[in-house]
This record gives sequence, structure tokens and C-alpha cells, in this order.
Amino acid sequence: MKNVLGIFVLIFFFSFSLQAQQKKEKKWSLDGYISYMNSNMFDSISNAWSIDNQLHNRLNFEWFPNDKFSFVTQLRTRFIYGNSILVIPGYADMIEQETGYLNMNKNVLSEKNFLLNMNVDRLYFKYSTGNWDMQIGRQRINWARTMVWNPNDIFNTYSYFDFDYMEKPGSDAFRLQYYTGAAASLEIAASINHEARATVAAKWLINKWNYDFQFIAGEMEQRDYIAGFGWAGAIKSLAFRGEATYFHPINSKDTMREESFSGTFSLDYTFGNSLNLMGQVLYTTISKDNPISNFATFYTTNLNAKYLSFTEWNLFASAMYPITPLLNITFAGMYYPKINGFFLNPSFDYSLSDNLTFSFVYQYFKGEFPNPLTGLNQKQQFSFAFLRIKQDF
Repeated sequence: MKNVLGIFVLIFFFSFSLQAQQKKEKKWSLDGYISYMNSNMFDSISNAWSIDNQLHNRLNFEWFPNDKFSFVTQLRTRFIYGNSILVIPGYADMIEQETGYLNMNKNVLSEKNFLLNMNVDRLYFKYSTGNWDMQIGRQRINWARTMVWNPNDIFNTYSYFDFDYMEKPGSDAFRLQYYTGAAASLEIAASINHEARATVAAKWLINKWNYDFQFIAGEMEQRDYIAGFGWAGAIKSLAFRGEATYFHPINSKDTMREESFSGTFSLDYTFGNSLNLMGQVLYTTISKDNPISNFATFYTTNLNAKYLSFTEWNLFASAMYPITPLLNITFAGMYYPKINGFFLNPSFDYSLSDNLTFSFVYQYFKGEFPNPLTGLNQKQQFSFAFLRIKQDF
């Protein structure tokens, strides 16, 4: 699979050049962005800082030769340089880690203080006819109902903390949808991951009493049977969403796996002055096969729908307000009662001109975790400060 990434990059540019020759009718689209982000990590502002920099380019290409068929490919390219590559063991391997079956995430260059990574995170064909939609290839299958934690998102769970990856990861998958009404459908999807383990599930979506309800069932990564439920609607003018999933080990003799349950709901309201308030609660069983044990693993581990946190109860709240048409501020936070821990996340975005935005994002974690060697609680705290300028095109 070593040459897969290069082949698809060539396909991307070849397809673009072919379509550019068509003068009569445009049958393709190309957009994306380029950004520069400075990242700073420290446990205390008075201690040593770890400083990194990233140049980030994204290209989104779609070719639609007719009204039934389309081809989509999206390429993410990052040039990263700074302290983390030098001091964190396996940092380059972590950036190159592939979650899908096809190996399309490659460090083209990797040296002591910098690396160049290219990742084709979308590459799929779509066919639509009548009430049917079919997609095959690397795509995002979004079954989530809520904004922060998503127990129903069994194909490609994302991390709330990875704010710079707005498109979120995709899966190497097959997806078939049949629309039974304006807001109702039946869906079957199957994906395969880097371990050659399959996730196969079905979703039934209906609309009743002005609510969207969904029911899902299947198996995840050939390790757990799953059954889930989700909804999205409103209580008067208050948006009300939620989702829950039960996981049961397929192999009952595997003593390293346990059944678990995750459930969440959220409420949000937007005032007349555009102030938006949102709250969300998550309860999740911490099974013994959960790889997340503290803030560090929570921040860096590839999450999935079974492993959404390191503590049973999790509370989230946020407020977002546009001070002016050009300046938007957000303040978000999480609270973890069991470890007396919390996460704070103030940020602001300022529009410098059309399609050019400056952002500041701050993330702060603090909590107490049991030390397996001493049995005593040990405090952890981390700070991350990000400065980003982003140009869309």
C-alpha cells in the first residue's frame, strides 16, 4: 500500500486538469483553505513551553459528470515543525497513524524537527437515483445527534478537542440509503479499519411529533454488538437532542472485554441577540477495556463510540456570542465530578477580510488521578494555547 497515496494524489490533479479543459459546462468544483497555526503547550506559564508550528492546506475536489454520479476526493497536507517532534517519542508515527483500511496517510518527509504529512481523508464515489443513494470509498458516516459526545457515531468518532480538524475523520466504507419520506430513511453501512476489522450496522430514521428519531443496530469492529437510539427536536424554542448506545462483547469468553453503555443529551437556546447557550451531559460505563485513563490519553487517543471518556459522569456547557459581525467569542467548559477535574476553553474568531480569519483558542485541563504505583491521587494540569490565521478559497 506504499504507493496508494501518491496514486490518488496523481488522480486528483489529473482529474482536475481534464475538467479544466471543458469550457462549455463546468462539471467539477474545487475549494479549500490554507492556514498557519502556532501551538504552545505548558503545565504552568512559568515553566518551559513546548512550541510547535503548522502550515495546513486542504483541497476539496468534486467531479459530477451527470446528475446521478459524482466523485469526491479531499487532500489534507500539513507541514509541522517544532519541539514536539524532537522530544515526544513516536510523535511522527502518531501523526502518520492510519485508522482506515487503505494506507492513505503518509509522512512524505520526516526529520528531527519537522515533518510533511499528506492524508487523503475523503475518496469516494456516489450514485443517486430516485430514493436511493449509494457511496463507496473513504467517507464520513455521521450518525451523531449531539455536538460533543456521540455514542451513536460508531464509524468515525471525533474528538471535541481537535478543533483544527473541522471536517473530522472518515472511514473506508460502503453506504446504502433509501429515503422513505422527506425526513425518513433506511440505511445500511459497513466499514473496515486498519486492523482489517469490520463495523456493520443499520439505521432507521423516522420523524414523529416534530422529532427525528433514529434506531441503530449492528456490530462494531467485530468486537461488540451494538444497539442504539437517538433523537433531535425541540421543547418549545429550546433545542433538545440526545443519543445512547449499548455495547455487548461478541466473544463472551474474552475476559478483557466488558459490556458498557453510553448515553447523552443536550439542550441549547439562541436568544434574539444571537447569544447561544448549550449544555450537555454524558454518562458512560468505564469498562476495563477502556484505554483512556487520564487527560493525556484522552487528548491523544483515537476515540471510538465505546470509549468517550475516563470518568462516568461528564458535564459540558458553552456560551457563544457575536460581539460584532466580525468578532465572535466562545467560552466552553467540562466538569468531571469523580476526579474533581475540569476543562476550560475560551476562544475568539475575528474576520480580517473576506475569507480571512484570525483565531485564538485556549484549552486548560486540571484534575486528580489515582497513581497506580502509590495508590494516592496525583494532580495533572495542562495548558494549550493556539494562534491561527486561516484563508478560505
